[in-house]
Amino acid sequence: MGQGDAYFVDVEVPEAVLLDTTPAPPRSRSPVQCGAVWYRGGHTTSVITEWTPEEGLGVVAYPVKPNATGAKRHPEGSIAFTAATNTGLVAEGALSETRQFTCAVRFDSPKGEARTLVTINPSDADNYLFLNEKEGELTWQDQKGSVAVAIPSPPTPAWVVVGYEAGRLSIAAASEDRPLGAPVASTGNNPRLDTDLSGSSDLFIGCRSHRKGILKTLGTSRIMDVLLWSDSFVLTPGAAAELNAVCRHAETEGAPE
Repeated sequence: MGQGDAYFVDVEVPEAVLLDTTPAPPRSRSPVQCGAVWYRGGHTTSVITEWTPEEGLGVVAYPVKPNATGAKRHPEGSIAFTAATNTGLVAEGALSETRQFTCAVRFDSPKGEARTLVTINPSDADNYLFLNEKEGELTWQDQKGSVAVAIPSPPTPAWVVVGYEAGRLSIAAASEDRPLGAPVASTGNNPRLDTDLSGSSDLFIGCRSHRKGILKTLGTSRIMDVLLWSDSFVLTPGAAAELNAVCRHAETEGAPE
């Protein structure tokens, strides 16, 4: 054989020594490109009277009724929330159907007392879902207390991702620049919850509703980004790489830490 000629050997080679030609998943992907409504931080005004999603895709969030002064900008560009003060925002009708969805929040709460981070509140039901942090624990549950999942809060700034699909709740979290942990899911489907959450729902940020009271549900935190997949459940093993890539993108392009 001449120099440079190919030489073939009829020998089976173990897969362990073969090169993996599968392209590596991208480290960073825009939330919008992955189907999410992106409420991106980085506000420049001291008072925030509206939060418009990136590229205008999604429902604009406005101050809730008790919030007469608007949300407050944190010096680093995120939205600041203070205990026992309702400066929350609401995107009314953010979910046209509440059969399945995913919501991710990038937040900071050094004391582990953010309390209400987000709420999915149906338009025509007396039940709702809320994500709460209290005493260093993140809980995703319905208001009636029929189903709940909880995990320890990671060191913040961090991500917490919650999902809902056909009566089942899921939650995962991780500090910034870290892969999300394996989701914790409720056991079995809850038909009653599935009925309660039919129809459209509002997305409340930093509070649970338009009610002035319930001050104990309002904690101290900074919210940098909120991502909403309004009709998709993405807390699945097959979507894990893409979900982590979306978080990395928001960390670099969203509100500063």
